[in-house]
Amino acid sequence: MKNTFVAGIHAVGKSYLCGRAAVAGWVHSSASTLIKQELGGANWTGAKLVDDPDRNQKALIAAVKRINGEGQRLLLDGHFVLRDARDECVFLGAEVFADLILDAVVLIEAPASLIADRLQSRDGVARRVADIEEFQLAERRQAETVCAALGLKLTVLSMPSDDEFLASLGNH
Repeated sequence: MKNTFVAGIHAVGKSYLCGRAAVAGWVHSSASTLIKQELGGANWTGAKLVDDPDRNQKALIAAVKRINGEGQRLLLDGHFVLRDARDECVFLGAEVFADLILDAVVLIEAPASLIADRLQSRDGVARRVADIEEFQLAERRQAETVCAALGLKLTVLSMPSDDEFLASLGNH
């Protein structure tokens, strides 16, 4: 049973798009939801800074295997790059994604100014547009690196409509 990973930085629209796909019949969960379920709570701040990325990834892998064991194929939304408690980038390696039993990756991107507005209104977090651009570029580069290492198809979409997103999933 193979899963599809929907990647992108915080506030790019992953959960919204995956929610639309769930209405169309996909089983969807965010990586953060699965991690919280496995660990019995979150271990990150409201600004999405992660205390223990390694522990989180082990919890995520366990949750995905449990869901697949129940016969469900998963549309999983998450990240290739996180920010740790010091607000520094943590690049998740190919070994994490190999264990998620993926067959494809869809990377969602959006203008940094739009993401900044969403972060402020949704989470009350102020980020500089230049920092968001840098973070989004790091996410794309890590997605390309991981997908190349694992032989996964990578589809990059910029602010896709619901229909464009669903069409990208139809090929997986």
